Amino acid sequence: MNKKNTYKTPYRERFRRCNLEYTNERLWEQSYLKARCKELHLEEEYMKYKIRLMISSLTVFVPMLILLIVALQVIIWSFTEYTKYIYINAIFDLGSLILVTGLLSINFFEDFVIRHRWVMTFTSTLSAYVVVLGDIAFNTYYYYKSNWPLNTLYDVFVLCMIYMFLPIPSSKAAALLAISVSLTYVIYFIHFMAFNEHNVAKYVHGLDIVSIDFFHYLGFNMMGIFFRIMNDTMVRSSFLDRYQFITEEIWLRQARRQESLLLDSILPPQIAKPIQKSIKEKIIQPDNDFYHLGTSRTAENFMSIQIHNDVSILYADLVNYTQLTTTLTVEKLVKVLHDLYARFDLAALSFKVQRIKFLGDCYYCVAGLGESDPDHATMAVSLGISMIANIKEV
Repeated sequence: MNKKNTYKTPYRERFRRCNLEYTNERLWEQSYLKARCKELHLEEEYMKYKIRLMISSLTVFVPMLILLIVALQVIIWSFTEYTKYIYINAIFDLGSLILVTGLLSINFFEDFVIRHRWVMTFTSTLSAYVVVLGDIAFNTYYYYKSNWPLNTLYDVFVLCMIYMFLPIPSSKAAALLAISVSLTYVIYFIHFMAFNEHNVAKYVHGLDIVSIDFFHYLGFNMMGIFFRIMNDTMVRSSFLDRYQFITEEIWLRQARRQESLLLDSILPPQIAKPIQKSIKEKIIQPDNDFYHLGTSRTAENFMSIQIHNDVSILYADLVNYTQLTTTLTVEKLVKVLHDLYARFDLAALSFKVQRIKFLGDCYYCVAGLGESDPDHATMAVSLGISMIANIKEV
């Protein structure tokens, strides 16, 4: 039994066709989404859409930044015994808050930043370095003044701010800015270790802590770059999905309009509208209405019957139509009939007569059909006289 189970898989089984479908996986590839946007000439519209999303996220970040700084100051002033040492901290934090909110507020002018996209990257870079330099300056001041240990506060916060909230349209620009901020902090620590005459190593434990910080920033930047790539992929995918939905919605509206025009040209509106309503109701019915206990339900025949007691029917037939078909070409005959029936329709509209249909040289209409009219017979006769005049002109 074991020997039989160890036989190799037959050749046809090993090389049979795979039935799995992988084409949909390309919908989440960034290269495919970019190529799709360029193919549909939507890259410019996508950038405007992306800028609007960034401005929307900025409306969340600015209040969050204000709340963070205020909460940090409340904690510091509440739990610090010697408050005379923390005035500088408040000055640096509030100054950074004012500068950052002032710079980022420029991006709320959507039309301006769409025309000048470099402003978004420029203000974001300045905002990030305002926080970084304020953080470094605060620590440097207290190190030289009171010989306090080095302890930056906003390094991780700035990296989160760059990758998640700042309105930087390019992912490469965001990555370069974050990497430069990380290198600034690493150089800051190395500078105090290498060039300061004080024994800084006892505070930072030598190069070990610098190495840990280096790999910490490296890992955080890799995570931030991954976040930006995935976010751009999802935004592009949702943008293309919305574009497809809007395109199909416009196409559906046009198709419905053409369907309505076609049906109105064949049937009067009093009959066409109930038919359209019945078709729509059948489409939106759930599937279990059509199937009951495994058997199909008997198809329903729709018939629109309306009773009108006082109407006048006008049936107009062109004389010598057969001779026209033999003497005129098909194209010229169609143009003549089109001109003639267009005149009939305008005359029927002026006399409040409802055209039912026309077929060849026959024009069939009813007076008093839409609204009850005691003068329906007079209107029908007046239309007939007008039709005779139109025939003589054509």
